[in-house]
Amino acid sequence: MKTELQNLGNDIKTKRIENGLSQEELALVSNVERSQLSKIEKGSVNGVTFMTISRIYKSLGCDISFVKGKNSYYEIHPFVKWAGGKTQLLSTLMENVPSYFNRYYEPFVGGGALLFKIQPNDFLINDSNNDLICAFNCFKNKKDFEYLKEELIKHEANHNEEYYYKIREMDRDDNFKELPIYIRAARTIYLNKACFNGLYRVNSKGYYNVPSGKYKKVNCFDRDNFENLFVFFNKGNKEIRNEDFEQSIKDAKKGDFVYFDPPYDSFEDKDSFTSYNKETFGKNEQERLSKVFKELDKKGVYVMLSNHNTEFINNLYKDYKIEVVNAKRAINSKGTGRGYVEEVIIKNYEN
Repeated sequence: MKTELQNLGNDIKTKRIENGLSQEELALVSNVERSQLSKIEKGSVNGVTFMTISRIYKSLGCDISFVKGKNSYYEIHPFVKWAGGKTQLLSTLMENVPSYFNRYYEPFVGGGALLFKIQPNDFLINDSNNDLICAFNCFKNKKDFEYLKEELIKHEANHNEEYYYKIREMDRDDNFKELPIYIRAARTIYLNKACFNGLYRVNSKGYYNVPSGKYKKVNCFDRDNFENLFVFFNKGNKEIRNEDFEQSIKDAKKGDFVYFDPPYDSFEDKDSFTSYNKETFGKNEQERLSKVFKELDKKGVYVMLSNHNTEFINNLYKDYKIEVVNAKRAINSKGTGRGYVEEVIIKNYEN
């Protein structure tokens, strides 16, 4: 019974996070006390009624019959908040994932929301952000994983305004890239949790420059999520790279599945966030990506791509299936820049 309650609690927590809700927000919309919801997510409530659980699931937009029972499924979710993250669109994306494929490729992995939802046994993920890839790599090595957790606990204990800016300045040091990966990974995760609005932005020199979020206390990581991520990354054939997106998919074969979630094309009348690293991803890169998409299509690879619903993007992929979806822009330096925008899901196959 304890395991069943824990699975139920993990499922509710995962769905809550996927819906972008805090415990307080879910408690409000489901009319369940926040303290009880917290206990339910921890699997520590034996007397919870079916009606309470059903009300929670209904508030999350799904039926209680959707509760998972697969022992092979890990309750995992992104360990960082990432610009362009796909957590809120997961249900739509999952509806568009091929029913069967061989190896999974994600050349712009970011926070990894879709990766952690699909949970393929055989995959190759890639990102141009070296510090982010350091974090992913820590989940594949037991020693680095333990050191990463220790560093994050130190960051939590030492957090204040002065400390934040001290850690932020680390990449100005000439020897920064020579530091152990767990040091760089912990810095990236800490800054992501402590900075303003979860942004990752660098200047023209490649230095991280997001101001502090002015939080009195910072929780750098979900302990259970980290343990499950470690198990997940150490089973199956899982490869992690830090290189150009085109290079990362050169070995993709017929029957494989590639999901592109690149820095988005800019709207003409709105600011778009593309400062993932000091290199910009402009129109030329979007055109290069479209050529790679078409080359993979010719090889018989299943390809899906997300982007803004702009005329430029629609013209690049006019020969493919394009679905327009509404997505909430949650990361922007200005509150007025947040809200719903139109995105497209483009693919070369039928489900």
